[in-house]
This record gives sequence, C-alpha cells and structure tokens, in this order.
Amino acid sequence: MSEQKTDRPLVFSVVEDDGENVTIEISEEDYRRDLEAGIDEDATLKPGRYKMKRGGFLARHPELKIKERKMA
Repeated sequence: MSEQKTDRPLVFSVVEDDGENVTIEISEEDYRRDLEAGIDEDATLKPGRYKMKRGGFLARHPELKIKERKMA
C-alpha cells in the first residue's frame, strides 16, 4: 500500500516586517497548488494577508526566559 505524500512547505510572501510584527500574504495560486497537491482545505491557509507577532511565546511566558547562560 503506498500513501501519497501531501507535505508541502508553506509558500507565502512577506508584505511587511518590522522585526516584531510580520504580515504575510498567501496568493490564490499558492492556495490552489496546495489543494491540487492533496492538502486538506482545513490544513492550509486561505488566500489573503495574515498579521503575526514574532516572539509572542516568550512575551507571554517571561518566566521561561534564560537569564544567564553558563558555558561548560
């Protein structure tokens, strides 16, 4: 039994990046290619612009930041 591999890297364009916030754009063409590659519609981003924040995890969980790094 062979399975069709549907893993495909996320293809997008960076529209704006100020180091902390980034806006990406998914084109209709890239979305269509994902669907044609067999990726489920719920597993891929729809065409449009998406605003994201870099480093949000450590901003929400500052107790996990490494305060001092020791060399062995």
